[in-house]
Amino acid sequence: MRRGDGWIPVLALALTAVGVVMVYSSSAILGITRYQDPDHFLTRQLARAGAGVVALLLCSRLDLRRLESLAPWLLGFAAALLVAVIVAGRVANGASRWLSLGMFSVQPSDLARMAAVVFLAWWLRRRPPAEHGLARGVLLPLAIVGWLAGLIYLQPNLSSAALLGLTGLAMLFLAGARLVHLAVPVGLSLVALAVALRTHPYQMVRWRTFVEFAVSNSLDARGTGWQLDQSLIAIGSGGWLGRGLGGGLQKYLFLPEAHTDFIFSILAEEAGFVGSTVLLALFGLLLWRGMRTAARAPDAFSALLAAGISLQFGLYAVSNLAVATGLAPTTGLPLPFVSYGGSALLANLAAPGVLSRISALNGDGEALARQRWSKEAA
Repeated sequence: MRRGDGWIPVLALALTAVGVVMVYSSSAILGITRYQDPDHFLTRQLARAGAGVVALLLCSRLDLRRLESLAPWLLGFAAALLVAVIVAGRVANGASRWLSLGMFSVQPSDLARMAAVVFLAWWLRRRPPAEHGLARGVLLPLAIVGWLAGLIYLQPNLSSAALLGLTGLAMLFLAGARLVHLAVPVGLSLVALAVALRTHPYQMVRWRTFVEFAVSNSLDARGTGWQLDQSLIAIGSGGWLGRGLGGGLQKYLFLPEAHTDFIFSILAEEAGFVGSTVLLALFGLLLWRGMRTAARAPDAFSALLAAGISLQFGLYAVSNLAVATGLAPTTGLPLPFVSYGGSALLANLAAPGVLSRISALNGDGEALARQRWSKEAA
């Protein structure tokens, strides 16, 4: 068997290394203030990164046919965990997103988003949307994914639910769904978004803050716009080369969630434009190698699985960066590989292992058109 694409694990590990350094830099003050230990978050991130590397190595040897056969069961297991977290999850910051398992806490939505990609790849290989029309080819698989997204939304976690829906739409498009058919679920999603904003006032406040900033450049810097204002101050003060690693000021409890949702702002402050560009280049290269793996995959399941994983990396990264720079409303989405987190980092490191495994089975030429996939699945 061919060796897999070595760039994929290297890029993932490089981003993880950047994350470990930036988690320490951005959280040391918070660790001293809250736990009297500047290394509190660093030691946990290192342990999670180690577990993630093990997951990456194990997934790089995964039996893809076995994974394909388990796809419906993985989806059911993920849904059960999401129900459990709604019923008995640990509440933090007004949301119930974590399940406590002894000394560990897991966020089931991280497993659910990966399980959804595996399930859609399994489903679409057997039921190409171009052959089954709008109802059975598009709306039915999206309804199943929408059910999973709905459970995530009930935590509540609108941003993760929305990105799961976007991933599903993108995978359907890559599988051959007609654009006119995809317009129907897009319209339904916009209606659902309007209802969500209407029924959750805090989300409406975030959207109103974003719209006011985008339209009139006005920001309530001492109220709802505090977090974004401090983020922009951090990014702007970095200049070309930054203040130097550890030299940032916004992490001195000015910028909330500096080690999680807004870790890019601290990186931009300390590494400047050059460091930020390097980070974006790493993400861009990983997305390119992932989509290249999808293009050369030997079958529809592998191709859609690789594309779905790669698109999730890209969507999460773009969303996080957009929030940090004021191009999107504030959400709770982490920056893949870089932000502090447990189950998210584990899932994000396992996924490049799957990509590496797929690339090891690929041929040298590009994949054929969607019609070939449809014939294989028939």
